[in-house]
Amino acid sequence: MEAHGEQLLQNLVNHEQGLVAKVEETKKEAAKIVDDAKAKAQSILAKAKEQADAYAKEQAEATNKESAAARDEILKAAQDQVSSVEKTVAANKSKAVAMVMERVLP
Repeated sequence: MEAHGEQLLQNLVNHEQGLVAKVEETKKEAAKIVDDAKAKAQSILAKAKEQADAYAKEQAEATNKESAAARDEILKAAQDQVSSVEKTVAANKSKAVAMVMERVLP
C-alpha cells in the first residue's frame, strides 16, 4: 500500500510538473502574442502617420496653389486699375497743361 501511495504521489508530482511546464509555455506564447500585437500596432501607427503627413503635404500644396492663383488675380486687377488710371492721366494731361497755362499766362 505504501508503494501504491508513493506511486500516486509520484503521479501527482509528474502531473504538477506537466502543468507547470504548460503554464510556462502558455506564458511564453502570451508574451509573444503581446509582442506581435505591439509590433503590429507600431506598424499601423507609423503607416497612419506617413499617410497623414502625405495628406497634409498635398493639402499644403493645394493651398499654396490657390493662394498663388488668388495673388495673381489680385495683382492683375491692380495692374488693370493702374493701367486705367495711367490712360486717364495721359488723356487729361494735355487738358491739365492747357488749364495751368491759362491761369499762369492770362
